[in-house]
Amino acid sequence: MILIRADANEIIGTGHVMRCLSIARAFAMSGHDVLFVTADHMGDGLINSAGFKTVCLDSAWTEMDKEPIKEIIDMHPSSLLIVDSYHVTEDYFRRLSNNIRLAYIDDMNSGVWDVDYLINYNIYGSTLDYSSYKTKRTTLLLGPDYAPLRQEFQDVPEHAIKQVTNVLISAGGSDPENITEKIMANICPQMSNVKFHIIVGALNPWLNRIKSMAKRNTIIHINEKHMANMMQKCDIAISAAGFTLYELCACGIPTITYTLADNQMFAIKDFKKKDIMISTGDCRDNPEFINQLANDLEDLCNDYQLRKEISLRMQKLVDGNGAHRIVQTCGSVLYK
Repeated sequence: MILIRADANEIIGTGHVMRCLSIARAFAMSGHDVLFVTADHMGDGLINSAGFKTVCLDSAWTEMDKEPIKEIIDMHPSSLLIVDSYHVTEDYFRRLSNNIRLAYIDDMNSGVWDVDYLINYNIYGSTLDYSSYKTKRTTLLLGPDYAPLRQEFQDVPEHAIKQVTNVLISAGGSDPENITEKIMANICPQMSNVKFHIIVGALNPWLNRIKSMAKRNTIIHINEKHMANMMQKCDIAISAAGFTLYELCACGIPTITYTLADNQMFAIKDFKKKDIMISTGDCRDNPEFINQLANDLEDLCNDYQLRKEISLRMQKLVDGNGAHRIVQTCGSVLYK
């Protein structure tokens, strides 16, 4: 059995669970049973609807050192524990390293983790200094080749660039800055010839207000089940700088991105530096953010050649097979 330790809630959104679900599906396709371990029941609906069971620790998701994870490992004999949380500590892994093989999905290189596999699929993953692991047993899986996307994002055909008639809006699972509502109020009415596809996450607290604001050129998609299909129908995307960026890359959708959390700044900087996406910067405490976003959108709509170049760079970066590469590396030992 494979155990996956991840949480979802209104504060951290659904990104941790979503990327772990992709890995879970890949392991399931390889014949492994998968069980999610969560601090509370906030993410149960998302996980269960994907076909996976959960076991709840009844603990604080911010205090992982106090959670009874070892009891779960003892109750469910497993060959691998995958952990995806920013609240893990070095002692957390140290206490478990003799009990089970460990994998950690790392975004920030904020510690030296006592794990068997370290996964950083981000665009900047291979540029961080992981030299401390050279004397350790840890296998490093770095860069977008390991971006754990769902099967629908594998080997997507080259995106056709045409006149902009459909724009996708994705502000993450919880949209803490309520960017969706601001776009609907200030940008959508100014572009009546464009359809805006509003992706609303499972834990978005502004859902009722967003639904009430829907107009003729705004279509609300709640808990969209066929995201790759939806993305491929769109000509441009506006997205927070989370996991969705790698899905957009796989589909080749020219994207304007922005940050709403400190941990997203690494990615947005590299995407901009490599001319793969347009960056509008940090949306927090920025009164000019929506105006700048509107200008960026207008410029991108009017530049066919730039959209074509961006799309090709995006699909060259991500092919959608990352979850299977993770299983091939981590799972190869499990079969021995």
